[in-house]
Amino acid sequence: MTRRCLWSAVLVAAGGIATVLLPSNASAQATGFIRGEVLDSASRRPVDGVQVVVAGSTLGAITASDGRYLIRNVPPGSYTIRATRLGFGPAQRGVTVAVLDTAVADFTLRTAAINLSQVVVVGYGTANRREVTNAVATVRNEELVNMPVASVAAALQGKAAGLQVVQNAGNPGNGISVRVRGASSLSAGNQPLYVIDGIPMLRDSYSQLGMGGQDVSAVSGLSPDEISSIDVLKDASASAIYGSRGSNGVVLITTKRGEAGRPKVNFNGYYGTQDLSKKVNMLNAKEYVAYFNEAAKNDGYADDELPFVPGVDDTVDTDWQKAVLQTAPVYDLSVGMTGGGERISYFVSGAFFDQTGILLGSQYRRANFRANLDFAPSSKLSVRTSIGLGREGNIRNENDNTIDGVATNALANQPNVPVRNADGTFTSTDDGLEYTNPVGLGVLDNAESRTLRAMGNTEMSYAFSDRFRLNGRVGVDMLNLRDLRWNSPLIIGTYAASAAGVAQQGNTTVSRYVAETYLQWEVPGQRFGQLSIVGGSGVEYNSSEDDFLQGEGFGSTQFRYPGNAGKVTSYDGGRTDNNLASFFSRANWSLNDRYFVSASVRTDGSSRFGKNYRYGTFSSASLGWALSDESWLSAIRKAGDMKLRLSYGETGNEGIPDDFASLARFGKANYADAPGIAPSSLANPDLKWETTREFDIGIDFSMFAGRIGLVADYFRKTTDDLLVFRPITSTSGFTSVYDNIGNIENRGWEFQLSTEPIRESRVGGFNWNSDFNISFLRNEVTALYRNEPFNSGIRSINRVEVGQPIGAFQTLRFKGVDPETGDAIYDDVNGDGDITADDRTIVGSPHPKYFGGWTNTFGWKRFDLRSFLQFTQGNKVFNAIRIFADDGGYYFDNKLKDTYDKRWKAPGDVAEQPRLSYDGTSGARDVSSRFVEDGSYLRLQEVTLGYLMPQSLARTLNLSEARIFVSGRNLATWTEYTGFNPDVNSNGSGASISLGTDFYAYPLARTISFGVRGSW
Repeated sequence: MTRRCLWSAVLVAAGGIATVLLPSNASAQATGFIRGEVLDSASRRPVDGVQVVVAGSTLGAITASDGRYLIRNVPPGSYTIRATRLGFGPAQRGVTVAVLDTAVADFTLRTAAINLSQVVVVGYGTANRREVTNAVATVRNEELVNMPVASVAAALQGKAAGLQVVQNAGNPGNGISVRVRGASSLSAGNQPLYVIDGIPMLRDSYSQLGMGGQDVSAVSGLSPDEISSIDVLKDASASAIYGSRGSNGVVLITTKRGEAGRPKVNFNGYYGTQDLSKKVNMLNAKEYVAYFNEAAKNDGYADDELPFVPGVDDTVDTDWQKAVLQTAPVYDLSVGMTGGGERISYFVSGAFFDQTGILLGSQYRRANFRANLDFAPSSKLSVRTSIGLGREGNIRNENDNTIDGVATNALANQPNVPVRNADGTFTSTDDGLEYTNPVGLGVLDNAESRTLRAMGNTEMSYAFSDRFRLNGRVGVDMLNLRDLRWNSPLIIGTYAASAAGVAQQGNTTVSRYVAETYLQWEVPGQRFGQLSIVGGSGVEYNSSEDDFLQGEGFGSTQFRYPGNAGKVTSYDGGRTDNNLASFFSRANWSLNDRYFVSASVRTDGSSRFGKNYRYGTFSSASLGWALSDESWLSAIRKAGDMKLRLSYGETGNEGIPDDFASLARFGKANYADAPGIAPSSLANPDLKWETTREFDIGIDFSMFAGRIGLVADYFRKTTDDLLVFRPITSTSGFTSVYDNIGNIENRGWEFQLSTEPIRESRVGGFNWNSDFNISFLRNEVTALYRNEPFNSGIRSINRVEVGQPIGAFQTLRFKGVDPETGDAIYDDVNGDGDITADDRTIVGSPHPKYFGGWTNTFGWKRFDLRSFLQFTQGNKVFNAIRIFADDGGYYFDNKLKDTYDKRWKAPGDVAEQPRLSYDGTSGARDVSSRFVEDGSYLRLQEVTLGYLMPQSLARTLNLSEARIFVSGRNLATWTEYTGFNPDVNSNGSGASISLGTDFYAYPLARTISFGVRGSW
């Protein structure tokens, strides 16, 4: 390990040495420049993010937001210049460059479906899609911006095949679950690796507050306005270059860069209002009273023993959902500036996003600043720097997976108790409420998580020749999160009321430092094809430090910090570190621009693992064959392009939450006031990497000049040596230890179809572009420790069992209602004549059978219209709200109106729901498949109508371009699910097993927004 770390340090230092050993500027004086502008053929608007390259060389540039580009250090001569951009057909033209002269090459691109000329970002470089031999999906900037969502992850929902995004809840800034080709781990994490401008970024939730399932995510700190494109590396062959961190897929985020030219300012902003998209139908006061009286009568209670008196106990009718909901604003404003000279260019931007939640006491705010600088001091050396600063404020109230939250109690509390007393104070459990007043929780309690973040990197590239280049990169991601929570003593019925107020404060500082150096070599020689090699090494240092303080007893509600408390009741803190040393290489070979081979290998050493298996080696290989170039398939060539892909790769996972899981450790074991220590964990020197092996076969096909494009893949992904807690005999003093046991398999199909049904060649003509993706996925546990299943989640409903998907729902199977008695009938699985826990069986899966999205874009004259449908089919949702809201009358919670209307009433009734039972004897309160609902849905996620102002009108506003638009999000959802939102998991984004559960989740909002985009 010492030699490897030393070699890594030498390679990293080489990048810095190269900057010192610079040649004279004489070589720069013997070159010229190529500049130009790229426009959309239909709208004549500038196209940003276009890759313009000099054919047969490594020279190139990417267009800025004004569509302009500049290629520096071009030797004199005649060249072919190519322009490619995802969503557009390629274009090329010839130019001649003279010494110290600037050649001009302008392009006009036509919109097109997926084709083999598009450029995608891969690990440690870019590649033409024709040469890509593995599964990569790309999402453009225009598909991310102007969406009233806080997280980039939420904006990706439904946009790429194989990428499953689950909202979990509707609170602003909530943590999003992202899965690339399914879940592969039980405890080592399933979120993908996010890489921004080459630096792996922090992605987890670092808040120390227990807010139910409402977690926060470090990914939400990115502003979509500063992103140029997102490329998703889906198969193991594509992500193997990232080795230990690529088993869950890799999301490569490229931020916008500057371009030479006069300074240009772009601005983008919108303002919107949010309302509840769907209300849960609960009983009103009269129905509530009738419900419980009927439940008591069904159990033999006399009229004078009924719990309520009609006409007396139902005079107050409170809609608690309406009381806690509000119409809330959301707005976003971003300003960016680009410009530069012949050797330096810049992109500077600032953005502010503010979203107030539709539930009282929730809000998310984010401010971002970014400065990207490109500098070429000589013809051989180029330097790129990127700095991103951000501040987030996430205000939450405890909700989701809690029995005392705002949304929770708004559904649970009785409708026959008012919100406030006659004196204006909030009603409470002393006034007959079953639970805490949710309006009081939303108004008086407060919890803010404030995040300060800095991400930056510097890259240096030194070209020894046109074919040999040394690259060095250093980066840092630093995050400080301050949690501050206040539980008011004014809310009767809470612990804070008895403690005279409770305050909690947590401080967490997380840092990641990355240094990498790698060589790129374009091997000369054309006889046996073209070969390019990348090889290098890197180191990564991660550190996390936190402290937590809780105080109780406050003399005034105006003093809300733990330092003002009468006593400190809890304190904790600590530090943890983990490091990574890596060595990687990749080779790409092509023959006749028709046959392609790629192979990579990476070795990672992690401090998290035992000394016997600290290093893991992950390799991959892939093949590509452009069939349409074969002479015997000339008929296909006339219609379009076709390429076959075949890949196999291995990746690893080290994402366990314990940095020292392989070590035997001691921890504090104080007795009274006497300090002490005691063993806290057993050692496992054989602890090693989870390993994922994936096979993929795919086809890329485009025809009719790019008007139809299809990308299809079949994959099979197997994860071995799962990192889990294995039970051990308690005679050791412990009950479990981290070990490598178990396997999981994911397999499925993916299809991405892009078409241009209508293409009008004349400017301002009618155009229609359509993009459809669908993914079919099957998840299965194939091995466990002794093949012994186990359960997790609320009421232990989620099952991990060989032959079943992760987190499958295990409950009693509801077979119907006995027409004579009205009692629930359950399947006697073991046939012993009694219905017990032993009769629980698998009743559904939280994983969808298929999911995807469909985007349609229309253009006519100066108008554009975009619609987006998103769908998920075949998954189940455990509606845990029904444990209390559909129990037949055992608990005094308010009840669901839908099940009340379908209840059994008298002997002979054929009913869907059991009889009401005040004593809980009808079987209605048993957790069963009756509570596991179909979570399939089709959602009209977005409709946006835009209008590009005429130049004459824009100029009167001192603008060079201006577009106004109106947009709606989450406009309609078609589903049979009875809760707020079927796209849900109240256990939060970090859940790997406890999936598909709705326990009083924060509802989803419908948003209507108006905005403008312009430049000058």
